[in-house]
Amino acid sequence: MRIIKQGIVSGKTDSFFSYCAWPSACVDENGVIYVVCSGNRMGHLCPFGKILMFRSFDGGLTFTPPSITADRFLDNRDPGILYLGGGRMLVTDCSHPAVNYETEYNDWIYSDSGTAGTGLVKHYSGLGEADRAGGCFYRILENYGNTVGEDRRIPVHCPHGPIMLSDGTVFYLGKEAFSPCPERKDRFSVYISENSGETFEKAAECPVPDGYNTDTFHEAHCAELADGRIMALFRSHLTEDDSYFTVMKTFTSDRGKTWSEWEKTGICGSPPHICKTASGSFALTYGRRIEPYGIYARIVDGEGNIGDEEIKLASCRDSDIGYPCTVLLPDKTLFTVYYARYKSDTYASLLYTIWSEE
Repeated sequence: MRIIKQGIVSGKTDSFFSYCAWPSACVDENGVIYVVCSGNRMGHLCPFGKILMFRSFDGGLTFTPPSITADRFLDNRDPGILYLGGGRMLVTDCSHPAVNYETEYNDWIYSDSGTAGTGLVKHYSGLGEADRAGGCFYRILENYGNTVGEDRRIPVHCPHGPIMLSDGTVFYLGKEAFSPCPERKDRFSVYISENSGETFEKAAECPVPDGYNTDTFHEAHCAELADGRIMALFRSHLTEDDSYFTVMKTFTSDRGKTWSEWEKTGICGSPPHICKTASGSFALTYGRRIEPYGIYARIVDGEGNIGDEEIKLASCRDSDIGYPCTVLLPDKTLFTVYYARYKSDTYASLLYTIWSEE
């Protein structure tokens, strides 16, 4: 594995709303790169976030100014993007319920965004019940991202959104993080769409291993292997140290109806993202929020075995980093976008590394 180039998707230093984070990316049949993130923020937890989209028409050398793809009353977070073909794409995101910002998150909001953030939260009391509810959402973009469809609710969410299987089925394994039913909270469920995301139906659940609570695992991502099995990886908190993330994996051969025994990977870092490479293997990327901070990658073979070799795609200055997402470019190189502070900047930016598995 070798690094070819590093660069910036977006890095504002002179704006009140400079912080951006949690990117995802896709590539269309023309080689255009689309990057979405939660931007126009004051910090990691603030009520101002919008889902922004950037485009690159030159393989990542330059990016357009952002367009807005989601801007509800509540904070819009953790977007995913899936290219559906023919200029259509599916963008996911989520919002915490208003009551979370009014109570348990209020001090954090003040720390990140001061009285501007807490002042906006005070106005949440005037929102209707549906707007206050938060939840998980997706929308269909047409015309290569220029036409944005209406928000649609879906019970599950994961940061990088669903994947498309070889037969065109959209497969979405996510967590019911904002379910109004206490018995459903934090369960992992599979939703599938056989009409390019127009509608989804629940297909299965993915139970966590015996002896663990559901809140031990978060932020899944999946890949379809050559033999038709689906590999799912999860951000996993297996120790009492909240800064130590690892990855666990499991497989299904029947689209989520049954799952193999979960396996520990020993990886230091999370959340995971998986992208198929030109060779038929997979690029696994993740962020490490303990020293040495950084964005890391490993190669996973076609059977789902994770390699021991680890490459550091980028060094980072602190622990507010990560959520890398990788796409395969037409020249067979890999483009990984992530968020971190650039050099001595105050706020996090969207950065990227172009690299090769060879």
